[in-house]
Amino acid sequence: MTQHKHEEVVIRVDNLGKCYRIYDTPKDRLKQALWRGRRQYYREFWALRDVSFEVKRGETLGIIGRNGSGKSTLLQMICGTLTPTDGTVQTHGRVAALLELGSGFNPEFTGRENVAINARLLGLSEKEVDEKFEQIVEFSEIGQFIDQPVKTYSSGMFVRLAFAIASHSDPDILIVDEALSVGDFAFQNKCITRIKQLREKGMTLIFVSHDLSTLQLICDRAIWIHEGRLKAAGDPIQACQDYYAFTANTASNLPTEPTQSVVPQHGTGMARFVDIGLDPPVPETVAVKTGGSLKFRFTLEALVDLEEIVFAISIFSADGTWLVGQTSREEGVSWPPLLESHTCIGHIELHPLLLAPGDYKVCIGAYNHNMSLVYAMSDLYLGFSVRSDYPSWGYFHHPCQWLCSDQTGTRQFS
Repeated sequence: MTQHKHEEVVIRVDNLGKCYRIYDTPKDRLKQALWRGRRQYYREFWALRDVSFEVKRGETLGIIGRNGSGKSTLLQMICGTLTPTDGTVQTHGRVAALLELGSGFNPEFTGRENVAINARLLGLSEKEVDEKFEQIVEFSEIGQFIDQPVKTYSSGMFVRLAFAIASHSDPDILIVDEALSVGDFAFQNKCITRIKQLREKGMTLIFVSHDLSTLQLICDRAIWIHEGRLKAAGDPIQACQDYYAFTANTASNLPTEPTQSVVPQHGTGMARFVDIGLDPPVPETVAVKTGGSLKFRFTLEALVDLEEIVFAISIFSADGTWLVGQTSREEGVSWPPLLESHTCIGHIELHPLLLAPGDYKVCIGAYNHNMSLVYAMSDLYLGFSVRSDYPSWGYFHHPCQWLCSDQTGTRQFS
């Protein structure tokens, strides 16, 4: 986490609230205007209420919460594009924000024209825009499309250009609202690296994301907004774990693709898995036993020179519940740096296998030593089944001892 050189508060939110008037019909809106408040023809909806917190210079604050919880409303009021109903917001310094996809862009203008307009709106002089233009274009990877109308851009191109402009405007405060989730892993890595550079210079970051792993890694603190109110604030790891536990029952169904000879995965441009499987191979029609042993193998090929490597495994149940999320770093295990085009092989064994009977899907990831960069990430495609000779409930069979007693004493069974 960042060590703050300054304790100066750059964002102060005090008892913030936003209320909207909900009219059932257009007639009710007209009646309200005619009666001039002497009667009420609307319902109140508080999108945000009684939210207070401070952010210091150089700090990174993560914001989590379900869709519709009030996160975007909060960010808009911090940016000054939305007026609070209650409370106050104070910011100090230049604020750059990536909110709704493509917001601030004129779709009829070219990328070049939108760079000039948005950079000027963020406070850069015409000379500074000219000096930074090539850096912005290079970072965005837009290439020749910079002279095409942005209405022809894909969502990924929108995000790349918007982030490039915001991050090169030398902001004192950068606000990122789910924007990085649109890009691929390669661009996400690039953005995280850029954010780290800006943080080292003292920039303050507000980061909103459903990607809890990234949020836990880059944030100093986190706040959880639920139904417009501040539900929790503090350590990002604890906040994210509490939030995940709260929302675990809403996980979506898993894909059902069969195991393939070519590993389906996200392109990062840094590495790729050339093989992931069970060791020894087990057909999906054959089940392993609860309490037995399950071993996975994987082979990673470097597409560029890689630093020290940490691997991670995630296991999901068939109903979409995320059951296992562990890394080799937790066991003090990492793989040495890997040169371009070279490969490394790894294994992970689950013994004894504690999963209850059911059907499961697995994905494997590869990261740098502190897990801030994604080297490679497989799709959730490798499946296996667990069965037992006895009835069971839940997701896990935890090692335990049973104690039973009678009038003559206590007997222990394990």
